[in-house]
Amino acid sequence: MTYTVEVRYSDGASRTLAVGPAQTILDAAEDAGVPIVHACEAGVCGTCVGKCLSGRYEQGHSIGLSQPEKDMGHILACQTRAASDCVIAFDYPLADNAARVLSGTCTVAAVRRLSENVVLLTLDMSGFDSAFAARPGQFAQFKVPGTSEWRSYSFTDADFAGDEAVFLIRLQPGGVMSAYLESARSGDLIEMRGPKGSFWLRDVKRPIVLVAGGTGLSAVLAMAERLVADRASVPVTLYYGVNEAPNLVLTDRLERLAAAVPHFRWKGIVSAASPGWTGATGFVTDLFDASDFNDGNADIYLCGPAPMVAAARDWVERHKLTATNLYFETFLPSARRQGANDAKTPVALPGPDAMRAAGRGTAVVIGGSIAGIVTAKALSEHYEKVIVLEKDQTHRRSEGRPGAAQGWHLHHLLIAGQREAEAVFPGIIDDMVTAGAFRVDMGEQYRILLAGSWKKVVKSGIDIVCAGRPLLEWCLRRRLDDEPAVDYRYEQTVRDLVFDPDSGNVLGAVTESGEVVAAELVIDAAGKNTPVPEILSRHGFPVPTLEEDHISCFYSTMYHRVPAERVWNDKVMVLSYCYRPHQKYYGCQYYTDSSRTVMATTLVGYDCYDPPRNAQEFRAFADRMPTPVMGEELDHYEACSPVYNFRYPTMQRYRYEALRHVPGGLVAVGDSLSSADPISGAGMTKALLEIGKLRDALRVSDLRDPEAVRAYYRDVSGLEDLVWAVIREQNLRFPWIKDVEKKRPRFARLQNWYIDRIMELMHDAPDIYRLYLSVTHFVSPPGVLMRPAVAARAIGKWLFTKLTFRKTLIERNFGKAPVA
Repeated sequence: MTYTVEVRYSDGASRTLAVGPAQTILDAAEDAGVPIVHACEAGVCGTCVGKCLSGRYEQGHSIGLSQPEKDMGHILACQTRAASDCVIAFDYPLADNAARVLSGTCTVAAVRRLSENVVLLTLDMSGFDSAFAARPGQFAQFKVPGTSEWRSYSFTDADFAGDEAVFLIRLQPGGVMSAYLESARSGDLIEMRGPKGSFWLRDVKRPIVLVAGGTGLSAVLAMAERLVADRASVPVTLYYGVNEAPNLVLTDRLERLAAAVPHFRWKGIVSAASPGWTGATGFVTDLFDASDFNDGNADIYLCGPAPMVAAARDWVERHKLTATNLYFETFLPSARRQGANDAKTPVALPGPDAMRAAGRGTAVVIGGSIAGIVTAKALSEHYEKVIVLEKDQTHRRSEGRPGAAQGWHLHHLLIAGQREAEAVFPGIIDDMVTAGAFRVDMGEQYRILLAGSWKKVVKSGIDIVCAGRPLLEWCLRRRLDDEPAVDYRYEQTVRDLVFDPDSGNVLGAVTESGEVVAAELVIDAAGKNTPVPEILSRHGFPVPTLEEDHISCFYSTMYHRVPAERVWNDKVMVLSYCYRPHQKYYGCQYYTDSSRTVMATTLVGYDCYDPPRNAQEFRAFADRMPTPVMGEELDHYEACSPVYNFRYPTMQRYRYEALRHVPGGLVAVGDSLSSADPISGAGMTKALLEIGKLRDALRVSDLRDPEAVRAYYRDVSGLEDLVWAVIREQNLRFPWIKDVEKKRPRFARLQNWYIDRIMELMHDAPDIYRLYLSVTHFVSPPGVLMRPAVAARAIGKWLFTKLTFRKTLIERNFGKAPVA
């Protein structure tokens, strides 16, 4: 059944859309051209949060919201389906938001028939109220005149010279747009909205390969012309394939580009022999020359029909060009996307004996992020075959992934994590540094605002590895390319597990497409959004208790280009920690890699419900930070990204160690087991330490035995206790955290007081600072800060300050500050 949903904005504007039974609110809004700010589309980042004012709905799997927030009617548009007519409100204006889609009426300027099946449509956009701009590769949607149908087409030229937009359109038998174009005339009016799409030309840093199938040339040609116009200095190769020679169109424009710059080349091919055609015949991949791909050190853009895109991706994979950044846009027969809950194909499961036989010597890892990658390598030492099932499309060196919404933000690899990573992948830290990560002394190269004052610059002896997460994950992912036992599969979502009806042990996994993957061991590394607890419940197994701390943390990050005269030479990062409970905002600025050409700024708020969604709001949000220096720095930079938001409503921990019965052959690691407040910088390190515990278990036990699984959970629970204790010492200072009084230990007040004294001492004592860092890097236990010699110095400094009738550092900075 189709329902009507009214979308309301903070400026009083509203829009109405029809939501079908297989659609999320976001799906329907995208189809209707109604702007909703969004990012991951996986229920993780929380960017598309709104509030249902009336009506019924199905929430879906939304870890970007806490349960109390769901109880108050908050929804994530990317996961929510209407169960009645609804009214949903968003806290940003229609007129100026990050998802703004321009709408207007265009006039047909020309319809030029290029072949029997291909038309070039030119529209006059001078009637638009606002200036229209799109990135090369993006598309617009048209309402087909005389119908209620909308269709999507890529811009052939993103410059809009003379307020004109040009589109290359294939005529489809029975297509509504095709039928209109057969009789279209100059002067016809067409409603249009856009720009849309995430397929666009990125910053140019290495050779470019453009691949077009049919009218996929439209987006690819816009990219090629921009590259030539900008005088890009890298080699650019364009491959262009069509079914029949007459459909090889706009070659005159390609020839002009080739004549304009020596490093642009194009190659054409037709799949069927045609009269008069003397060029290459076959599929576009038959033209590929490995030398054009620069041994994988290239960026590849694919646009065209699904079979062509799939064939090109397969070619890249077969030739092990794993260092490429691969971007693609697949042309579909209809603009409407399929809902995530469409009816699933029933699966005919093999019998238990067949599953056991097929899975012998095989392990499956659900999730191919950092925890999944390292787990796969660890398993390869014990299993003949390891299959990684990752739901995202691909890894890219410099971009986050939708399923890892935190990927755009700052990541640290602490010392304990570095050691574990090296144990699994020897030399991996050197790989990361070679690729552009920083390995620096934290005391020398970080400028840290701590307890309201800047920490003195000292050599700490604590080397930290930091970079944008995509780079760190990229280096780890590339190591699996040399592991013959590891089969890494993208676009594979696990929907179910298979259990032995007699023993209850896991026998394998079932993917969204219905494929049954048999295995002796399944590792859940799917992250906070893991489907495994729900699967266990569905099959009648005990489900672990979920412990949560509701911190309502919102990350917002933007990237900016750094002018040469503004490059830092004395530091790589500025951090301004919030002093809890008097401050709830935290900020940091850091270079995304050692080229120091792009600065990332991450702004964080606890108990935050109004994150920035555009550049202006981001700059204003920077003024909430504990120091103005980051906002002032932004005033000198040029933005080169949108605002990337990531909502982290809860720290959560599944208490598997408390279960008396667990299935054999099923183990959780990483955020599937326990997550950490991202401000702590401990998430990757915690996961790697858990994998260290898993490696220990694999060496001494058979994890098909449920008791061995329970022993692993008991062993790893001590690690979770440690990590949570370190983080909670700070977070439970906030009085607004749900059930905070119950969660605080009896000695919390004394503990907070003592840690404050340690903070004050380490401002002046490098050796204490080094000791404190060794604890936060999980190299030393927290007890080292309680040693008599350390306690005597910390308390002695406080006593001396009091006896001389002075204020302590924290009293000076926060003596009368209200609780945030």
